[in-house]
Amino acid sequence: MKKHIVKYLALPLLAFVVISCAVITVNVYFPTEAVEEAAEKIIGEIQGEDNLQSKADYNGHQGHFQMPLHFLNIFGNSTVYAGEIDLNLTTPAIRKLVDSMKARNAKIMQFKNKGIIGETNDGMLAIREMDGLGGEVIRTVKRLLRAENDDRKMLYNELATANKIALSDVGKIQVVFAKTHKLKDKSGHWHQDENGNWIQKK
Repeated sequence: MKKHIVKYLALPLLAFVVISCAVITVNVYFPTEAVEEAAEKIIGEIQGEDNLQSKADYNGHQGHFQMPLHFLNIFGNSTVYAGEIDLNLTTPAIRKLVDSMKARNAKIMQFKNKGIIGETNDGMLAIREMDGLGGEVIRTVKRLLRAENDDRKMLYNELATANKIALSDVGKIQVVFAKTHKLKDKSGHWHQDENGNWIQKK
């Protein structure tokens, strides 16, 4: 009788030990909808739209993204993207980058309105046309784009890092931001299509 009891108790215990020690493999997918929402909020704030979370949210709210990660980390360092999540936009690094881009947005828009610069298909800015521009203006545009693109690169990486998105998926974040910029651009602004050709928004 005792042998039978030990046998029945041992099997569940062994299973628990195996599960606890194993690194769980989770089916991971890119959280497209959550990134689209984040892009909408961030670009909206940079361009002066009042559609971001409240200041109270930025001062400590972490959203719902972290909960499933904490649960799964009991079993191992797995990454999972929940079906309905709010990306964390609250880190000091992200806020600093957004504020930096917001501060230079007016100048960016001046050159966008003139068709000098446009949005690339990977979420960056590029010079489209410089014919007839003086040397000082060209230098100003290049400095502006270098600062903006540096901030954008860091922003995409910070968004990935803060939300446990694989760094190999940063390119997907850039594509989402590129599409959002295209949607938010004014008539007459320029953007690249998937093949890198410049198209003017009507």
